[in-house]
Amino acid sequence: NTDKDSGMFFKNEKEKCFAYLAHTACDNNNFILDFHITPGNIHDSVAFSDLYKKIKNNSKQHTTAIAIDAGYITPYICKTILDDGIIPAIPYKRPMTKKGFFKKYEYVYDEHYDCYICPNNHTLEYTTTNRDGYREYKSSRDICCNCPYLSQCTLSKNHVKVVTRHVWEDYMEECEEIRHTLGMSDLYKKRKETIERLFGTAKES
Repeated sequence: NTDKDSGMFFKNEKEKCFAYLAHTACDNNNFILDFHITPGNIHDSVAFSDLYKKIKNNSKQHTTAIAIDAGYITPYICKTILDDGIIPAIPYKRPMTKKGFFKKYEYVYDEHYDCYICPNNHTLEYTTTNRDGYREYKSSRDICCNCPYLSQCTLSKNHVKVVTRHVWEDYMEECEEIRHTLGMSDLYKKRKETIERLFGTAKES
């Protein structure tokens, strides 16, 4: 291994090592379709594109559904899967919010007026789209500075709350709606009988 080829993998705060990740796809009969190796410090979502292209170009069988782990749930991946007419079977993804603060879903998106409504029933207006494709919605400083929920909303010094929404957020929401449909939970659980079993065998060997 060289430093360029290897990646630092953090198992927890005390354990770290140079490692690789094997991103693997299999069918419902446990046959490996393809794999893609990355350094351990590369995020799952980055590796998805290369693996997905391999499967799409080399697999002779038509894919009707795909069960993916939480690390692969990004706007780009959701768009890619849905645009190809494939049913995504995804898990529940816990909101990445600090304890004691409002969760993102508590800020309601108004599609008609293209704005967000905060838990105190005030609007966050669209201001700009950043380089990563996220539309930024900001609250009014004058309103927020006197809000009784300010400490649960933001710690920003200027008392302005910013909520972001990716330009492909609709695809994320569609995947989430599909997750709640009949049979999706059972489909996702098949990962335990397929890819998880393959990984278990690989580790044991």
